[in-house]
Amino acid sequence: MDEVRALYDEHPINEAEVLSKLQADGKALDALQPSDLAAYDQDHYGGLEATDVLAQRLGLTPGMRVLDVCAGLGGTSRYLAWRYGCTLVGVEVNAGRCAGAAALTVRVGLADRVRIVSGDATALEQALAERDFDAAISQEAFLHIPDKAALLGGCCRALRAGGRLGFTDLVATPRLTARDRERLREAIAAVSLIAVEEYTAHLERAGFREVSHEDLSPWWSRILRGRLEMYRSLEDETVRRYGRERHERYVAGYTDFVEIIESGRLGGARFVATK
Repeated sequence: MDEVRALYDEHPINEAEVLSKLQADGKALDALQPSDLAAYDQDHYGGLEATDVLAQRLGLTPGMRVLDVCAGLGGTSRYLAWRYGCTLVGVEVNAGRCAGAAALTVRVGLADRVRIVSGDATALEQALAERDFDAAISQEAFLHIPDKAALLGGCCRALRAGGRLGFTDLVATPRLTARDRERLREAIAAVSLIAVEEYTAHLERAGFREVSHEDLSPWWSRILRGRLEMYRSLEDETVRRYGRERHERYVAGYTDFVEIIESGRLGGARFVATK
């Protein structure tokens, strides 16, 4: 878990970077609206479009209680509260990201509907004061968590009967090599990459039914090339905050990541399952 925390301690997308971009757009930081953040705080592949698809798969409607697992900067939580009228609890293990998510949520006036708590996704019962969520959601985070059984079991127990889990993640293909796994661990802290079939088995063992998945690999191949160029464009900001070595190491690692996924040795999938 230390390497995951370290990745996000010095990630190019962070609270300070989001606020800097908003200032450059001429936004008054003491009068931000949820829509202002949406261009910069969706730190997952596909942005709002991807979040909307998951929300639709989960059948989210106003008043639903939703758990955001590995919430990061809280972009997904804020968007679902603002756009869909849901109440969110986000769980995030990285202290800096947890604090940044809470601060951004207060800035846009959503603290009454979005609560970000510090906690480990493999020990949700310890982080959460409540249970019986209507839905749970996560985007490209489970690759950081080796103990899939504890993770998915906790998600299942946090849901009410009939509640749904929807998440996206990187998935291993038979062509993924041991060297690829080493490079991905170094580049994006991908400490646990498993195949679609393994995810399905873990979900079923955790107590989920009606497990389905969709292949996102072709879409992600296009998206990730654009994200690589975005990270390159953040050179000045990243060097100023974390140093040139960190910027160059991150871009080099992300270049490896994009090559591996464009080659088809790594894929992406969206999963939906019902308790």
